[in-house]
Amino acid sequence: MHDGQNVFDEASTFAGQSWNVAEAAQALASEGHPCLIAALSVNDERSRRYVPFPFEMNAFNPGADEYLDWTLVTLKPALAQRFGAVDAAHTALAGSSFGGLVTLYGGLRAPAEFGTLGVFSPAIFPADFELLRWLENRAAPQSRVWLDMGDREAASLEGAAEVVGLTHDLAAHLKPKVREVHVTIGAGHWHDEAAWAERFPAFLRWWLERLPSSRE
Repeated sequence: MHDGQNVFDEASTFAGQSWNVAEAAQALASEGHPCLIAALSVNDERSRRYVPFPFEMNAFNPGADEYLDWTLVTLKPALAQRFGAVDAAHTALAGSSFGGLVTLYGGLRAPAEFGTLGVFSPAIFPADFELLRWLENRAAPQSRVWLDMGDREAASLEGAAEVVGLTHDLAAHLKPKVREVHVTIGAGHWHDEAAWAERFPAFLRWWLERLPSSRE
């Protein structure tokens, strides 16, 4: 999970609200669906590390490919050495806003690495929606995508409706390229940790309950 400072502990969050991921994971583990969650914190280079395209907020110097390379080449082997190897079908990548953007980009950039993508409120606007053009020649036929958005993620009702419409358009764009797209629209949800914390347990259940029963 990206934005690791917001995942577990309120003390380290940007705005005093965490995703309460430990509680959600424990509830699923108690039902027989345990998982390991690695939360990757980020510093003030968030707009550079999470956005793969040059735009104003990363000073036209994107660093997402470097970040994702580190995730695949350094982090995943280190986790495997410590906790045991996990195949792609049982591996998910998840994040919100720019973290949702880098999740979707990372999953389709390396389709053999992640079986599930948790794309929460993705901020896909950088570089005039360059992600949509980049997706044209990409596919991840074995990947499942959880795509969600709140219905209040804008400064006006008209803007919020437009964002929801863009989310449905993105889902339609993805459906021919992946195994499954699940869309959730959070009623009364803003673009914040409280909303993502509320939607996360449903994502976790959707991911874990439908995994293959064997890692063969």
